[in-house]
Amino acid sequence: MSMEPVLAPDYTPQLKQLMHLVGLHSFAALARVTGVSQADINRLRRGRILELRLEKVLQLTQALEVPLEGLVTTFSSIPPVAVLKPSQQERADLKFPTPTQTKSQSAAQEYSQLQQTLDTLNQEYQRLQKQLQDQQAQIWQEYQRSTVQALESLLLQWPTAAYAARQHPEAPAVKILPLLHPLEALLDAWGMVPIGEVGAEIAFDPQWHQLMPGGGSTAIKGDKVTVRYVGYRQGETLLYRAKVSPL
Repeated sequence: MSMEPVLAPDYTPQLKQLMHLVGLHSFAALARVTGVSQADINRLRRGRILELRLEKVLQLTQALEVPLEGLVTTFSSIPPVAVLKPSQQERADLKFPTPTQTKSQSAAQEYSQLQQTLDTLNQEYQRLQKQLQDQQAQIWQEYQRSTVQALESLLLQWPTAAYAARQHPEAPAVKILPLLHPLEALLDAWGMVPIGEVGAEIAFDPQWHQLMPGGGSTAIKGDKVTVRYVGYRQGETLLYRAKVSPL
């Protein structure tokens, strides 16, 4: 009695349909985009996705825009375990699983391991993403600090120079004041707030103010002082104290 050959399942139509949805019109194009070999693509077409390495499966999910579970379900040829009739169970050796059961159990274990690996990769991705965000924030803060340090002399001196120029409107120095507007906008964007205003009379607070040296002058908190050079803070972080002198 001759036996008919068992034909391998063909999932080519399903694969072509997914490729068409993402604008891929050949298996060569799919291989080029994903980096997956033609041999692995052929395995996919035969429903043997569980034979592919995890990284290849993930590349296919990204290129075809299909969730991992959907891709594995679509291109897995493992049949469900059949329910045996009583007469078959009586003849079956229940101490040993059937080939179909063994294959199905193995596939289920592989899928479970695949899911666990995916969960681990996702956790690692989240950790690396947070680490990258923290590093970016740290780099940005360091960039701001280095920029402020490079501009320290200008930041501390130009408000006093601008105040003096405004006291003499006829002086040529008044013309350069508009050139400082971009710097003021930058400081505002970075959340850097001036402490005091040159020429203003304020109550002395040693947390934010510093007495200018010389003359043996002293002041206690609450005394009236005059701002000579502005200071700066960023939020509640002190960058430079305003320099003041007693009235």
